[in-house]
Amino acid sequence: MAEISKPIKSLRHYQVLYGVSRFLLYGILTLGAIIAIIPFIWMTQTAFKTYGEHSARKFWPAALTAAPYAERPASREVVVDMQPADDWRNVPRSYSQALGGSITVDAVSRHVASELERKNFSIPFEVNILAVDLTDDDTANYDSFRLTVGTKVVGQFITRIDGRQIGGPNYEGADRGRWGPHYQVIDPNPNHFVVRESWDVGHILFNNFIYAWKDANFARYMSNSTIITIITIIGVVVTSTLAAYAFARMKFPGRNLVFTIYLATYMIPGAVTLIPNYLIIVGLEEFFQTTFGIKNAWYDSWTAQTIPFMINAFSVFLLRQFFAQIPDDLFDAALIDGAGHLRFLTQVVVPLSKAPIMTVIIFNGIWAWNQLQWPLIVTSSEKWRPVTVGLISFISDAAAETHLIMAGSVITMIPILVLYFFTQKTFTEGIATTGLKG
Repeated sequence: MAEISKPIKSLRHYQVLYGVSRFLLYGILTLGAIIAIIPFIWMTQTAFKTYGEHSARKFWPAALTAAPYAERPASREVVVDMQPADDWRNVPRSYSQALGGSITVDAVSRHVASELERKNFSIPFEVNILAVDLTDDDTANYDSFRLTVGTKVVGQFITRIDGRQIGGPNYEGADRGRWGPHYQVIDPNPNHFVVRESWDVGHILFNNFIYAWKDANFARYMSNSTIITIITIIGVVVTSTLAAYAFARMKFPGRNLVFTIYLATYMIPGAVTLIPNYLIIVGLEEFFQTTFGIKNAWYDSWTAQTIPFMINAFSVFLLRQFFAQIPDDLFDAALIDGAGHLRFLTQVVVPLSKAPIMTVIIFNGIWAWNQLQWPLIVTSSEKWRPVTVGLISFISDAAAETHLIMAGSVITMIPILVLYFFTQKTFTEGIATTGLKG
């Protein structure tokens, strides 16, 4: 009996140790996941805050509470009596006589009311509107409007809306009229100037995102980033697939030595190659200008941001390891059917390698999308600068508008998150099935 009890005790001891180790392992993984998600939560929260809330280090943004949306008065349309804006100061250039008017505000949202109360600001009050014609023609086209409270000075705290945009003035510190009421010019006719007063929920909630998109010209930057990323991915997939197949399936003298030297280039820091790459771009730009008369063939163009990065050592290594696992019998069968290397690659190897190719697409797509330093070096205008450069526009000598930077960062993350959401299964499969067979 004593001999039987010893294995039982050892088994129980092993089970206890196994349970404790599993508990510690899952605890460490859970703690790591929580730590990893904290920056994302902070970024998202900050993206909904006002500048004042972030400066005061308030934990929860008011935009994610019920206060700005509760008991909102009904919308209304107001006909404003517009007169020559002779008593306004710092009026911008207008091709027609600038006009000014005012709307009496007798109801505000709850959040604005609390802000005004702290400033000893009584209701009702006047919202002043300045209409300016920025169109250089013979017609009085009023297409730009400035909103302000308590002053008729076009200055730092003026809110500008154009066309059918929605916006509001700075209600004594209520952050650029975010909380309402908001105004939209329905009819800019000087003889029948109509303004709609409302409390726009989308403007209140997504104000930072709307402002970041418009102020940083994110539409152009997003388009540039999309084009640059797609071109880079196509180039990397083509060159990496061909190079990986050559290293994995084709036999030639010094193959392993060449592959080893090629992998060694992956160990070189990017900062070391920064200046040589820039000098190459400058030389190519001069060559194309003097030889073909083409300006900006490389500098300040998509070519400098894509072509130098269409060769990637890690991508070649990843695909080469996967291609090396494909049985030789498949290639022998393809040879019997009269197929060569190119046909075998396109009709057999590539279809079997969807997972690692998708991994290459995701890695290089994220890298190309997040590029910042190199685009700043090889571009001098907004024409081909990517979305990451747009975030810099919120950093000035005075201060960094962190809430807008975080809103812009969330916008830049959306395409990557969508890409990963739809490809995560193939991506994880590619990582799991790509071995180290050499």
